[in-house]
Amino acid sequence: MERYHGLSPEEQARITDIQDLLIERYVEQKEALEEGEQAREREIEFEIKDLKREMETIKEWANA
Repeated sequence: MERYHGLSPEEQARITDIQDLLIERYVEQKEALEEGEQAREREIEFEIKDLKREMETIKEWANA
């Protein structure tokens, strides 16, 4: 796991949480695709994008 210097322990913990959530969402997305649930797959895709956006915002703080 990457460590982001400049982030508080809470921010680092949030990145870890987001990474865990992303893994879960990718698994859910794969299952939805396999089951032909396109609406659910799209919903999960939006969740993934939101999580990635949040993680990138936190990482930007580390570079500031």
